[in-house]
Amino acid sequence: MPVPDGPLPARVAGGLLATLFGPLAALRRGRPLHPRGTVLRGTLRLGDDPDAPGGELRYAGPALVRVSRSAGLPPGLPDVHGVAVRWEVDGRPQDLLLSGTGTGRVTRFLLAPRTSPWGGPMGSLMPFRTADGPVVLGAVPVPGARGDTDRPDLRVDLVLMSARAGGPWQRCGRLVADEVVPDLDLRFDPVLHVPAPYRTYGWAAALRLPAYAAARRHDPRRPARATGRPPRYSGG
Repeated sequence: MPVPDGPLPARVAGGLLATLFGPLAALRRGRPLHPRGTVLRGTLRLGDDPDAPGGELRYAGPALVRVSRSAGLPPGLPDVHGVAVRWEVDGRPQDLLLSGTGTGRVTRFLLAPRTSPWGGPMGSLMPFRTADGPVVLGAVPVPGARGDTDRPDLRVDLVLMSARAGGPWQRCGRLVADEVVPDLDLRFDPVLHVPAPYRTYGWAAALRLPAYAAARRHDPRRPARATGRPPRYSGG
């Protein structure tokens, strides 16, 4: 694991999170949060508006999507839902993690529990380092989204958005997935697999990396882990 290089408060907070998540990861076999989820195969498009904040992030092709609940509570109870996305560029995995949030200048950085994964917007919580400065990514469900992780009719249908840390949102893409992939256990890392050409801020890496390392130590699949690569894209 790369040594986190960030300000001291972030490194201290990251160490505390690792101390908290370590025992929880052992209890949940390597997943302190989002212990159960459903993986689907679909298509991702990024770069609809090159003038949107962070518009240099572009992609069109296949993706794998995992829908899950943060605390793993039963369906129908409020939980923080997550949608994790993986695609591949030049053989390198790209990971994007979205969680239930608001869309306001402050609420886009706050988690929002809901009874359904499609009950409101989602966001990346932490900003990415881009050519336009700090940019957050978000998503809004459209009517095609339905179901939950326990439902065979689960379908992901999201309009993707981007915004500067405190600025207005602009549409930047679309994510659709409805083909369930059984028995595929993906592990995501938004720091090591940050979508190129975006980068991660040092303080964000210092917060996240120790917790992810603690989870990996309790991963029953370690050291031989599935890559979870999406299928090759052959379309235009």
